[in-house]
Amino acid sequence: MLPEMTHRRRTHRLARVLATLGLVVVGAACGGTSQEVAKTPQAPQRIDASNQIIGTRAEGTARELLARGERALLAQSWQEAVDAFEALLAGDPQAANDPQVIYDLALAYEGLGDREKARVRYREVVSRFPTDPNARSALAREVSLDAYLEDWKALGEVGEQILARKDIEVADKMLGLGARGLARITAGDEAGASRDVNEGLDLVEETRFGATGQLPVAAAMLKYAQGEIRKVRSEKIVLVPPPPDFLHKLEMRCQLLLDAQSSYADAIRSVDLHWAAMSGYRVGEMYRTLHQHLMMIPPTDKAKTESDKQLFYGIMHVRYRALLEKGIEMMKRTLALGERTGVASGWMKRAESAKAEMDRALEEEKATIKRFPFTEETLEKTLEIMKKKAADDAAKASGGAGAAKK
Repeated sequence: MLPEMTHRRRTHRLARVLATLGLVVVGAACGGTSQEVAKTPQAPQRIDASNQIIGTRAEGTARELLARGERALLAQSWQEAVDAFEALLAGDPQAANDPQVIYDLALAYEGLGDREKARVRYREVVSRFPTDPNARSALAREVSLDAYLEDWKALGEVGEQILARKDIEVADKMLGLGARGLARITAGDEAGASRDVNEGLDLVEETRFGATGQLPVAAAMLKYAQGEIRKVRSEKIVLVPPPPDFLHKLEMRCQLLLDAQSSYADAIRSVDLHWAAMSGYRVGEMYRTLHQHLMMIPPTDKAKTESDKQLFYGIMHVRYRALLEKGIEMMKRTLALGERTGVASGWMKRAESAKAEMDRALEEEKATIKRFPFTEETLEKTLEIMKKKAADDAAKASGGAGAAKK
């Protein structure tokens, strides 16, 4: 969403532009009527005698172009705003040194969907005018762009820049910690990421940042990063080949999966729907990965015959099919979010591709079982008998241990 310009900010900027125009008139009177000829047809031309700026897509006085750009920005007419501000920056030296105009051009490019050009302009504001209030806003906007572009290295760097500023506020610190933490977990630095994310989430809790509704980007990014950390920890638990304490390891992995899902679910409440799309996809992906790993487990040594191996595969399918179905459901929800809100990103395409892959996997498993000499109903009954026997054995073992202690 485009931040609202306050009346005071607009008035202050207009005063600067009017002062600029006054200087231009004086310069024109002293310099006669000579005109500068542009070196290329595409470059805007400055005609001092009339204070006209002529660009390839917009023309007018500096004051007119500024007003046109502002109106277009507020109306979300992004291309018109870009044309006006680009002509203004190229044709008026004072505007070219105005961080507000450069920042507004970046907003217009971002609204247009040209995130690379927007990021270049935001970085220009930060590098050329580091002490200007717009620099803080530009850093915040770059965080979202770096995440959208999945430029994790740049995200970490901008997080460092935010945290190094002397004018940092609590919300800025959360944003910087979230950016650096997410970059660190993406680079494999789990310990560093955990420190940043935990510190940032402590601030979120202390300030109740976004507690009453949708999460601001800083809080959503911290929650997403927490989900990434938990996802990494979950998937570090190896299930293939099955370890001696397989059931314990599976329980640990499932608990971490649920913890990660909880973090992603919080991030889905973000005011920026890109974080919601990323989070929804991640949850579905975790279920798909766990299902894949479990279905890779080979039959036990007790499965000697082909029929035994088929029975093992069938039981594994019945036991863990719910994971695949859960993954499909999460991808459906993510795609529905995109359809409902118009969010179109690489994450939506990934969700569509992943859902299609999981649909195929589910159908292939069902088709395989249809070729077996038993039905799914038989497998489900067998699984229930096995579960009951396991529970009875566990109860007997527990009772025997209690008696031994007495």
